[in-house]
This record gives sequence, structure tokens and C-alpha cells, in this order.
Amino acid sequence: MSGPLAVILAGGEGKRLRPVVSDVPKPLASIAGRPFIHWLLDLLSFRGVKKALFLLGYKASDIISSCGDGSRWGIEISYSVEDEPLDKGGALRNAIPLIDAEDFLLVNGDTLLDVDYCRLLSFHRRMGAVITFAVRPWKDLSRVDPLDVDEGGRVKAFGGKNLMPKDDGSWLVNGGVYGVKRAVVERIPLRRISWEGEIIPALLSQGELLCALEVGGFFIDIGVPEDYARAQREIPAFMASLKSVS
Repeated sequence: MSGPLAVILAGGEGKRLRPVVSDVPKPLASIAGRPFIHWLLDLLSFRGVKKALFLLGYKASDIISSCGDGSRWGIEISYSVEDEPLDKGGALRNAIPLIDAEDFLLVNGDTLLDVDYCRLLSFHRRMGAVITFAVRPWKDLSRVDPLDVDEGGRVKAFGGKNLMPKDDGSWLVNGGVYGVKRAVVERIPLRRISWEGEIIPALLSQGELLCALEVGGFFIDIGVPEDYARAQREIPAFMASLKSVS
């Protein structure tokens, strides 16, 4: 199948959502009567993704039963299931035998960010980056990681709340969608390791090229109850608007 490979991080327990979602893994949290992950697959399919690899852990069988082989979305879905919690970085390294693309998309399974995925990967390859972030302006750093990005799109700093905002009071923040070079994943140790907390800071300190592409599409993270409630209205409305102009 043509089109980019999307590797979807969907192994977490969703502890912050427990007050409102206690019986299913976070990707299966109900949004307007459908599992969140189904909305994400709708978007991936709409934007041309034809192949997806899920990284699973907590209640993996529930997600596999819900999504199946992906044929209803026109996406060929495969699964990598961790035997013990490996965090995002370890889960990605564990799946390396199933990643057959030199460059691929990495997508958080609890956020929805509308991105031109082909444009992101094209920019990623053109820059020769090991990781490329899809970033967007945001004015609240309570649950997101800001980045310092130069005019050419190169990341100078990641995370930390001491980065100065732009003149309008916003920061460029991580949108939870990345272009990733497979070769950099091969270097990750096969153990429990944090993607944002360990791998990305280490790559920056080693002088590796990390880049960022600013996008302006719809964005929501369902990870806490207040945003989960907001998603019930906003995600169906956004997807309806996409289809109405297609």
C-alpha cells in the first residue's frame, strides 16, 4: 500500500481519565458514542494514511478487537504488544522489527491533531532530521511541552517551562505527531524509557538534528476529564467540517 506508515502510541492506562473513564483503555474512551481511536483512524484515513502499527500494552486485546485489521478505514493495521510497561520510547524500540519504513509518522493515541502528514514527512526528509515535530501555537503550558525553534525550523530546546513566549503570549508546543527516522529508533535501548523525558533531550544534547514544522489544524488532547468532556462536542463537529469541504 502507498502512503505513509503511522505508528500509534496506544499502550497507556489513562490514569488521569479514571474519574470519567474507568473500564476501558484510554484510546477506547467513548467520544459521542464511538471509541476515540476510531475518530483518529477516520482522520488518518482522510489524510491518506494506508498503513498503521499500534503500540499496545494495557488491555491490548480490547483495542485489537475494536480496530481489527483496519479494513473499515482502508488502513492495513498491525500490532506490537509489550510484555511489560516500556513507556513510549521502549515501546517504539520494541516494535522495530515491524517498522518497514525508513521514515514514518509517530502519533499519540490520545490526541487529535489535523496535519498534512505527507507535507510533514516531506519536510522531515528534506531537512534530514532524525525527528520532526508537528508544532502549533499554544498559550497554556500546563500539559504541553514548548519548543524553541529557529527560523529554519531547527529545534534548539525542548521542554521546560522557562522558554520565553512569543510576542503574542504563545509558545510553539508539541502537537503529539512526529516524523521519525527508523535509524534513530534502532539506537534506543530495549528497556523502559521515556520518549519526551529521556530520548529527545539526549538527542539534542548529542547535537542530532531535530526539526519542527508549524501547523494550524484542529487540536485536542482527551487525557484529562475537562478536555474529554470538550471532545464530545468538538471532535464530531471538526470531522463533519472536514467531510463537508472534501
